[in-house]
Amino acid sequence: MKLLAKTVGIGCLLLMFVPSASAEVLTLDEAIDIAVNRTGRGGIIEGNFEVAEQQYFAEKIGFYLPEISINATAPSYGSNERWGYLYGTDTKSTMREPFRNLAADISLKQSLITGGELTARADLTDSDGEHPNRDGVQVDESSQLGRFSFSLTQPVLQPSQPKYDLSNRRDDLELAQLKRAEETANLKTEVVEAFIGVLQSKLSRDRSEAELERAQLQVGIDSAKLADGIVSDDQWLETLAGRLDAELKQFESEDVAAEQRRTLATLLDVESVASQTLMPPDSVRHIDQDTRQRFLTEWENSAPLQKAKYEYDKQKRTAGFTESAHGLSGTLTANYNMSRGEVEDAGITDDLKTNSWEVKLDLSYPLWDGGASGAAVKAARLSADQARLEYEKTEKSVQAQIATLLNQADVSFRKLDVLRQKIGIAETKLGIAKSRLDDGQISKLTYLESEISLLEAKNDHLEELKKYYSTRIQLEGNYLD
Repeated sequence: MKLLAKTVGIGCLLLMFVPSASAEVLTLDEAIDIAVNRTGRGGIIEGNFEVAEQQYFAEKIGFYLPEISINATAPSYGSNERWGYLYGTDTKSTMREPFRNLAADISLKQSLITGGELTARADLTDSDGEHPNRDGVQVDESSQLGRFSFSLTQPVLQPSQPKYDLSNRRDDLELAQLKRAEETANLKTEVVEAFIGVLQSKLSRDRSEAELERAQLQVGIDSAKLADGIVSDDQWLETLAGRLDAELKQFESEDVAAEQRRTLATLLDVESVASQTLMPPDSVRHIDQDTRQRFLTEWENSAPLQKAKYEYDKQKRTAGFTESAHGLSGTLTANYNMSRGEVEDAGITDDLKTNSWEVKLDLSYPLWDGGASGAAVKAARLSADQARLEYEKTEKSVQAQIATLLNQADVSFRKLDVLRQKIGIAETKLGIAKSRLDDGQISKLTYLESEISLLEAKNDHLEELKKYYSTRIQLEGNYLD
């Protein structure tokens, strides 16, 4: 009899979750993989990190490679007419000057980590034209000129804006990586809750059906008792109300089941999961001792603490930059120009060689701006202080958070073992009840109570399984580098 009962119990458990041959099987691990790697939300999480990575490297590469631009114009033709003195005379006349111009240039612009900018530019021009000489005769003029210019602009007595921007981009990249881990853990947790929620909704639906059947049987029994005067009208009405409550609960369980399926389908970016059979994990992997020790010893690398640290670094840097940007400032400018070319005018050719340079320092000191500068500095300092307090708060609490989560995982793991044993007991009791029902030893009402107890035990196990997986995901996603 015991062997029969155990066999029946195991069979009930397998029928609960084993799919038919035509159904598609979906495991929890597969569902998590789909949500993280093959859905739009998972792609956005990864895409946000890639954007931050590209922004940082784009900012960084600007200090190693210059911006290069090449510009050119197609030949342009035209004619100018003006009223003025003829060249070399005191006679005024209307003059017509046809021309053709062709120009091209290439420039290299290099940003410096010191905040300055270095620019080198080469220009080439080729032009032909006509103009009247002192006798009013049109003569030809042509020129081919090449010019090289070099300029350096360097802010002095103030912090480097490019260095400030690069440091912020670096911190943004680190924060994006931490945010990716945090959002991925949240997505995994939602999938676990929705996946197990679908399994629980099926158990809830089965339980509501069993409770409705039990209530209907009770109505039949009490109806006969009412006719025999064994129960009162009040008791009969209470039994009838219980059947109506069970019917309403069945409708509610159907709505909950449909909502859970929609939630899971949304997380997996599919239209429906109705055709898929969800398989709960057949075994639970516990946290080994080495991993547990890593959680406890490497707490400084945890995502919440690192996130608070980078936020504090950014705010502190901003406060220092804002404060040092006010006051005496200056700009050092250096220019050098060199021109080489040839000009032919009225048959006479001249070679052009010119060199020029300039160095200057511009200084500026704000006298009064209505207090705007002081307010900006104070606001930056307050933001830095707030970030520092948040960092110190996280630093004090993160070890306790890790220890709490580890303890929760341990407790859940042990409870899962107990709950599996309870399922085994409930299955055995259901098998015994089935045998007794077939032999006519017990009523269908008593059998349904055993069935409901088994469904409750399975639901308790799924609820603890959901808690265990959520705890592990939070630990591994946020507290282990």
